[in-house]
Amino acid sequence: MLLAALAFLAEVAAPAAPSHIQTMRSAAPPHAFQPPSCNRGCLSAVEAVTYASYLGDKAGVAGTFEMPVVGVGQQDGLFYLNSERDYRDRNCLTVAMTPAAVLALVGTADPDQVRKRLRGHRILVRGVAQQVRINFMADGKPTEKYYYQVHVRVAEPGQIRVTS
Repeated sequence: MLLAALAFLAEVAAPAAPSHIQTMRSAAPPHAFQPPSCNRGCLSAVEAVTYASYLGDKAGVAGTFEMPVVGVGQQDGLFYLNSERDYRDRNCLTVAMTPAAVLALVGTADPDQVRKRLRGHRILVRGVAQQVRINFMADGKPTEKYYYQVHVRVAEPGQIRVTS
């Protein structure tokens, strides 16, 4: 599997080989677009997490990702859509959305309503899947313990679409 991922990344990084996936150093999402159907060219949550984890926190995987919304949370002004029940699961892809993007997508920024309207549905999201370090906190200060998540940041409503 690692060899397949390396071969895939080598193809993606080659400038002469166009691909629907590119590695990027910027975590800035592309602006206004409509995600395509996922019949062709999308990555699953596990694929996104695998490739982004391989690249580490210095780069990310740009593309369109398809995932189920299993969990929904809110913290520090952002909404989080998770592909796994446990957001700390190593295979979890997390979509971090601004309140404006959530409002445009579901018509409300009320956390309970967002949870009710999105949990159990599938989404397509376009952006950059990038590994993010999450520090454990004690008394409001980071400890020496941490783990990694893979996030796709969504600031523009056109980056995301509910498919079912």
